[in-house]
Amino acid sequence: MCTVTLSYNEKDKVACGKLAALLSTGLFVQIDKQEHLDIDYTDPTLYEIDPSLPEINRDLTPQELEELILEDIHSIYEANYAV
Repeated sequence: MCTVTLSYNEKDKVACGKLAALLSTGLFVQIDKQEHLDIDYTDPTLYEIDPSLPEINRDLTPQELEELILEDIHSIYEANYAV
């Protein structure tokens, strides 16, 4: 499990639309700010990388990385325009 905190202008329609698109993928859920998550951030296993994952090419441009992520999302959800 992973917790991601996003800050955005709630009055900005573009930002709200992008957040809605992100949430619609099903990869993320929105939780109440006040909800406490019982996560022990001192646990070193939280920061381990799964050895079965392929080596990451660190020389990707942001656009190439975005394309890879979108390809994965599309293949997972079998939808061409999920995002």
